[in-house]
Amino acid sequence: MSVVYMYNKIPCTAQRIDQIYPYTLQSAVTAPTFKLGLQYLSHHRVKILEFDELGLASEVEGESGRYQQRIYLDHNSLFTRCSCTSPERPFCRHCVAVLLEFHRLTTVQGLDPLKEPARLAKPLSEEENPPSSVSTQLREITLFMDWLKLAVKALQGEQAFPEKPALGPGELRVWAQSLQRLQERWQQSEAERAILDADLAARMKQLEAALLETHELHAVCEGLQQELARNRDLLARTAQERDQLGERLKATVDELILRHRLELEGLATSRQEISAALEALRHVEAPHLTQSPNES
Repeated sequence: MSVVYMYNKIPCTAQRIDQIYPYTLQSAVTAPTFKLGLQYLSHHRVKILEFDELGLASEVEGESGRYQQRIYLDHNSLFTRCSCTSPERPFCRHCVAVLLEFHRLTTVQGLDPLKEPARLAKPLSEEENPPSSVSTQLREITLFMDWLKLAVKALQGEQAFPEKPALGPGELRVWAQSLQRLQERWQQSEAERAILDADLAARMKQLEAALLETHELHAVCEGLQQELARNRDLLARTAQERDQLGERLKATVDELILRHRLELEGLATSRQEISAALEALRHVEAPHLTQSPNES
């Protein structure tokens, strides 16, 4: 009789398995469980067998043998399962060690579950993953094929992307999750493209407005240059007329000065002549004035 190991489930907001950080694990389990998980990690007892961005499969060398783990994220919950019989809750030391090791691989060694998904070289033991019934497998295949047709049409843009079918753990659910992530990335890229198109259109309008403004400013600049040239010509003519007027004014002033000087010289000469005439007249009249009255 095969043993079926149940999954433990806790709420988890991480979107990818590599986003489960050590401090999250430390707050989720007891201190002794976390300490034992660190010891398994430091003793290199963890082996990652299979992983993608949503889950992983692993083995841990425990104190009493080798144990298998299956851990995955689904609907804001973290599911963990281990083949050990530890009563530790919400999950055991082996799952803690596995998540710590995977975090180390993704942070220290740069492992990217998006770019480097790894698959199992061989399936886990039947005790850990009991086979589903044929009817269940056929039902899931039918659900997946029906959903896939709708998903392909949605990817072609013909209709809305369908809800993910209710599939159990396995390849079909991984494929469905991959297609759903592809659709989400396509929608995100379309939204980003729409934003970029709108931004490009706005920038084109700004460019057109800037070019129009540049043409207008160029026309204004040409008008100002023409006006400046006219003002320069006017200034040159004004300076020439000023020089000519200055020369005429200087000539007029020189002429007036010369004329007044000649007039002054003429007046001086006339004054001298008048003075000489008066002096001569005074000498002529003097003898008559000196005679006595008897003589007259």
